[in-house]
Amino acid sequence: MTKDYLDGYSFPKSIIFDLDRMKKLFNKKWFFVGTRGDVSSKGSFLTFQLFNESYFILHGLDGKIRAFVNRCAHQSARLVNDNYGKFNSRIICQNHQWSYNINDGTLFKASRMPKDFNDSDAAKNCNLDTLKLEEVSGLLFLRLGKNETDKTDLNIMSEVIGPYISAYNLSNDEYKLAYHEREVINANWLTVMINNRECCHCTVNHKGLLKLFSDNSFNGSSDPKYLELFEKAVKRWESKDLPWKEDAFDKHDCTRIARYPLKEGYKSTSFDGKPCSSKLIGPHKDYDEGTLSFWFNPNAWIHFTSDHIATNWVLPLSEKKCVVYTSWIVHKDAKENIDYEYKHMTDVWKVTNAEDVVLCQSMTDGANSEFYKPGIFSKDESHCRQFCNWYVNYSS
Repeated sequence: MTKDYLDGYSFPKSIIFDLDRMKKLFNKKWFFVGTRGDVSSKGSFLTFQLFNESYFILHGLDGKIRAFVNRCAHQSARLVNDNYGKFNSRIICQNHQWSYNINDGTLFKASRMPKDFNDSDAAKNCNLDTLKLEEVSGLLFLRLGKNETDKTDLNIMSEVIGPYISAYNLSNDEYKLAYHEREVINANWLTVMINNRECCHCTVNHKGLLKLFSDNSFNGSSDPKYLELFEKAVKRWESKDLPWKEDAFDKHDCTRIARYPLKEGYKSTSFDGKPCSSKLIGPHKDYDEGTLSFWFNPNAWIHFTSDHIATNWVLPLSEKKCVVYTSWIVHKDAKENIDYEYKHMTDVWKVTNAEDVVLCQSMTDGANSEFYKPGIFSKDESHCRQFCNWYVNYSS
């Protein structure tokens, strides 16, 4: 552990705003960047920024998803400027029309160069830079480090989430992107993750969300009314062969999984409780009043319902700024305005995320104060404590 960090307390300022420590972490550990549903069709890409670099994931024509640095080898222009889009057959730079093979990023054609340029020694340094990308049951994870080969986290994730997620067939391109958005916020990314790891703030700050869930759902409560709701849900899940037992961070520090009951009568995560899509997904034959939720260290959380998947990730841009990405994934055959309306599907998490942005910006401002000192975690904030210990351990 770091000298000035105390277990059971939030981070000291020396850790919260340490950019070098953040970079060490993302060079060591695998982080979440989406699902195959985010780039469902061949040729589709999704960009993202981490620190001062831009990258994109790309669904190759061979069906494999890869990650590239968003930089042309000619004069370093960005290859893609849009958040999301599609290439037809080549990756083409709009600056001088240099082009690259869509499957592996190797140089295809160097505009205005001699015909034999591709066979030259100089051309060997003109392929696109790549990142390590690995799939776990259709979920996409990256790591920046060039020399790291440790896949312990990936193996643990595969073992833990496999029984829960395999029935969704995410790896088989049966899903597509219904809607996505990203927001750059003036908040330290660690404060965003700590905020996500507890729901003690929900009663006051997420009144809309608590129309769907009991306020005891996410804090390990033993409230009798909640236990009654949960036990009723367990009987329903078991009758449908849906695994439900929580697998927590304390058994494997990179992953947590849990199934939560929605309030009675709610078929999906919508404010009115009505289904978000008429096309069911995965193992579901009818609408279940519950969510299957995953949390991944260092940067993500995902919620599966009967009819769609909501993914969330956060990545640091600087000491006091980060980007938050959210996407809603539906069955590939679902048609907008017929099977689903994106506004109805996205309202709950868009509203909840906006409420959290305000809190995280406030926490960042407070951490920047000359009077700041680490605060003690309550028993109900155990996942915050786990995240802090995890981060300090792997970022040193």
